[in-house]
Amino acid sequence: AADLRTAAAPGRPTFEVHVVDVGTGLGVFVSGPDFGLVYDAGSNDDTALEENNRFTAYLRAEEPDRKSLQHVLLSHPHRDHVELLADVVLDYQVEHVWEPGVVNPICGYRRFLEAISQRPEIAYHTAAFDAGEHTVDFEKEVCNLSATVSVTHASRAQENVAIELGWKASMRLLHVDGEKHADFNRSSLVTLLELDGVKVLLMGDAEAGSGELDKPPTPRSIEGRLLDRYRSEIDADVLVVGHHGSTTSSHRAFLDAVTPEISIISSGPVKYHSVRLPEPAVVKALADVSRVYQTTVGEDDAACLTNAAKIGPDSDRNPGGCDNVVVDIRGGKPAARYAREAD
Repeated sequence: AADLRTAAAPGRPTFEVHVVDVGTGLGVFVSGPDFGLVYDAGSNDDTALEENNRFTAYLRAEEPDRKSLQHVLLSHPHRDHVELLADVVLDYQVEHVWEPGVVNPICGYRRFLEAISQRPEIAYHTAAFDAGEHTVDFEKEVCNLSATVSVTHASRAQENVAIELGWKASMRLLHVDGEKHADFNRSSLVTLLELDGVKVLLMGDAEAGSGELDKPPTPRSIEGRLLDRYRSEIDADVLVVGHHGSTTSSHRAFLDAVTPEISIISSGPVKYHSVRLPEPAVVKALADVSRVYQTTVGEDDAACLTNAAKIGPDSDRNPGGCDNVVVDIRGGKPAARYAREAD
């Protein structure tokens, strides 16, 4: 697939940004002519693993010849962002892993760290501790794995440092926080990609400090810090929306700085507290400034449960696999589409 993209645009690289329909969660795959990158892979409902892992099934369907990934990033260790990610590390030759390093004693995060520990060739970058060998203590056995896992090849993740991805492609981590917060959303690893001049902003579950869209983000919130420190940098073409379209994120002052051309919401049927995301007010705010795409459209999640032709396991009573969103970047311009093919 990379060779085909290079041939299609001689003299200019082309890229694809895939926001994969993983049910209630987030999983992003970025493909360039000379690199592959994954940002999150988790779900609260579509959680089958190994050969039935929806996210890795999508990668295999899109690029069956791919053997390696240059970068794997975890925004934060909530289940809907990490549950499917260990299989990515185990199935591919991964060069770099980036994560905040805050410890959540759940199976998905424990499996993720275990997978990294088994691959000493991986350059592991974390915000939580410095270079060298570290023992992460979960304080109890998790997922039939011991309470501790040793990571022998760690280095410190740095904020706002240009990281070369490949031909005319780079990334920066605009929010790096390894402190232990009661809410792991506050540790979200916000990442800015620049792909042949097109900026793609990946927000994880970064929030604004309140649930009122018309209020400016609070100074200590992630959106507030981004506005204060990186206002010009976050002026992006593509926004992968924070916190699945909750009013805790995407406040109007923040969107006014980002001015996205394309906004993508990844969500599903599982409620967060009493709310099913995305919230209509957020969809409207995004539609006021951009074209909005969603991994759940109308009642498609209900129809998806028994769909006999979707990515990954078919007719499996899970909502994922139907409404994937792809941004094609050609000639330095982004164009979004839905990818509703089967494997």
